[in-house]
Amino acid sequence: MFYPFLVTDPLSKLNYRLSDTVLAELSLAPRPVEWMPGRVIASNLEHAVWGESLVNAPIETTAAVTAALEDLVLATADLTPPNLPVSPDSRAVRHLAALIALWRELGDALPEGLAPVRHVLSLPHGRLLSALPVVEGSLDPLAPASMGALYARLKAEFGTVAATPRNSLATPNTRLHALQGGVTAAKVASGLPDASLAFYGLRDAAACAEFAAAHARALIKSGVEARDIAVLAADTRHLARAFDEQGVPLSGLPALPAERDLIGETAFQLVLAKHAPTPTMVLASLALSPLMPWVPQTGRDLAESLMAGDFRGEILIPEHKALWDDVRRPAGSLAQLRFLIDRICSELSQGDLLRKRLLIPPGDGPPDWETILRGIRIDPDREAETQRNLEGVSFWSAYESPWRSCRHLIVADFTDGFYPTRPRANPLFLDSEITAIRAATGLHLRGRTEALAQSVASFDEQLQAVSDSVTFLTPSRDLTGGRLAPSVGLSLIARAIDGVDDAVDLVTDVSAAAPDDWPVPYHYPPPLPPELTRPEVLNFGQHDLLALRREDDGTAKPQSPSRLEVLLVSPLAWLLGEIGAEDMVWLPEDLDIMAKGSIAHDVFEQSFPAGAEIPEAETLKTAVAEAYDRALSRHAGFLRSPSWEMERNGLEREILGAALLWRQHLLEIGATIVGNELWLAGKVLGIQIRGKADAILELPDGALIVIDHKKSGTSGRQRRMAAGWDLQAGLYRDMIVRPIRREGDGMDALIGRETAIGYYLMNDGGLLTSGLELPEGSPARDMGDEVNDGAMAMLKERLAELKKRLVVLNTTADAEFFRKECGFTPYALTAGSPLVGAFMHEEE
Repeated sequence: MFYPFLVTDPLSKLNYRLSDTVLAELSLAPRPVEWMPGRVIASNLEHAVWGESLVNAPIETTAAVTAALEDLVLATADLTPPNLPVSPDSRAVRHLAALIALWRELGDALPEGLAPVRHVLSLPHGRLLSALPVVEGSLDPLAPASMGALYARLKAEFGTVAATPRNSLATPNTRLHALQGGVTAAKVASGLPDASLAFYGLRDAAACAEFAAAHARALIKSGVEARDIAVLAADTRHLARAFDEQGVPLSGLPALPAERDLIGETAFQLVLAKHAPTPTMVLASLALSPLMPWVPQTGRDLAESLMAGDFRGEILIPEHKALWDDVRRPAGSLAQLRFLIDRICSELSQGDLLRKRLLIPPGDGPPDWETILRGIRIDPDREAETQRNLEGVSFWSAYESPWRSCRHLIVADFTDGFYPTRPRANPLFLDSEITAIRAATGLHLRGRTEALAQSVASFDEQLQAVSDSVTFLTPSRDLTGGRLAPSVGLSLIARAIDGVDDAVDLVTDVSAAAPDDWPVPYHYPPPLPPELTRPEVLNFGQHDLLALRREDDGTAKPQSPSRLEVLLVSPLAWLLGEIGAEDMVWLPEDLDIMAKGSIAHDVFEQSFPAGAEIPEAETLKTAVAEAYDRALSRHAGFLRSPSWEMERNGLEREILGAALLWRQHLLEIGATIVGNELWLAGKVLGIQIRGKADAILELPDGALIVIDHKKSGTSGRQRRMAAGWDLQAGLYRDMIVRPIRREGDGMDALIGRETAIGYYLMNDGGLLTSGLELPEGSPARDMGDEVNDGAMAMLKERLAELKKRLVVLNTTADAEFFRKECGFTPYALTAGSPLVGAFMHEEE
């Protein structure tokens, strides 16, 4: 934590901003008591004035009360709980009294950075290890009382030194000079735009950081010293990388990346893992935690398996396997929760510290998960000490006064919420109540008015520390692609420039300009030279592409109908799947089409068992409800949580409706289910194929229908079959016609039978078939015998290419071809690996 004033080093005579770390070292301050207001807030649920809010919104209320308490602490001159001179006869005073009582219950604990201040305030003169004279006039006029008290204490013992004169203000009559009279002044002298102010728009914060680094490098190349350049930003995530790539030293960044509170995060995730259903990302995060005893590669393997939907991740070391089993095992009682947490913590590198973060009450009843989670403290990221040198480009934080002046300033994130910083309201008090508290008690709590005034004053001070030019960089989008608005400070600045109807017109969109028109040649991937155009075919020489995946005995694993469908659309996407290089995106659980399909298939398998009579409607309703409950456990446990109730009930209604209609279809065509989720194996086009057929029906005349259930509508599948580009069900039929037998495969009754294919489309109950003579009034619609002619012809070409060790890359016209000519959406192109799109070549 840095304090809002400057001190002078007695040896170097340099002015710098004092930090809590330096103050603690010079005053030999004792180790501070841990600041944990969240636990006390949670323990006073019944009596606190915010108790009802805490029940309804525990996390938000705890954060709000903690913020209000920290504002109160800063507002006291001696950093001790004040005595109320008035009786709590109003809402504001009752809340203030509750905050003071909460502070007293926390004992000697103080928010981070304030314990050394209270220690120094109580020290007699002569006890500090080094003199700390303060810089005259450097105290922020809007600093809280505690900071004013520290400034006065150091001034009383060590005196003051005169402030180092800044560079002269900007050249008179320039637009920057006009703004240095105060951006919020009632009148600002306006004039024609000049080189003292520049405004550029870029896509996002990363692009702004790259532009800022390139601009700084261009200034240095033109003869400006690095120390005369500063970059101003609220976030440093991209600046260090961008300036390092440009070879420009940046002074004022933290020495190390921010340190996360791994103890708090792991404690929170462990409790979530014990509360079924456990989110997949929680288990994946625990697998990757540095606190776990296994090597990092084991954690990565487990996490990748989990996010890919495979929960069978194996650990070879027995002790680690037992730990992982404990991590995944849910707890149904407080006793079981304590037992599992104790066993887990005993195996972790910092288990004792982790156990202290968990407040698990005694008893043996069901855990109150909300209360337990609410009591876990997760500290904000801890910033390392700032490293500053005299020769580098200066980094200024958006939240602080400049630590030295400059000639050229680059504002790297001139966007809404900064310059001035958007003020936040006091979480417990209205501004009118803050005024009343100040009059009654003398406590200067911060409201929106004070916060805005301080932010504007800070922006003023930042502009006044510049002598030559300010370049404002405005990102148009955040890193998730959401739109961003320019800073409201743009409207304040626009008053100094003639002819501006809309302040946004000042911003030049660099990303829309040709590279030759950019103000600086900022880092951008160069275009590929003509001789490096994308190839049309990749040649893999002697590698057998159809044997990349192998069984334990070394033989090639068979292909599946779904893999061959990917091959049909994109050989490169198929290749990436064969070598395990598909795109893996970490996302929370979602009820997407894959999850819906898995649940629906499971319910149908359980509700329509092979060899059984078609159930009555009422019997089927009961069977579907029971099967749905079991399917949720297997495929989408997250749907059991209360927040998913609407989606959970809606999907059950959809599946029940589809099951009742499927029952009606079976009765109308007189079909018997002879196979359900049956593994089939065969040889097609010279390669081995293996896959699981959803259902196999036997008709009264002895013919078979291989059925593929789809959680989709009829129209899309009908277009595809009509175009001759259907593939999957036909491959299952071919496996029955040309089977590869194994003992107990259940295919004895299927061999040598006339076989048709069919799709049951669950969303609207459509039944489409091929190779079947339908009687009048049949619920099925036969699509003819040519439903897969086009698909099989292309598959034959793809396989011939693979046997030659060739992978043909997609063209930019392929997606449109599959949509228009083939009647289906090519997901391998549109939703697969980005490498597929990167290696597409143009087709005229």
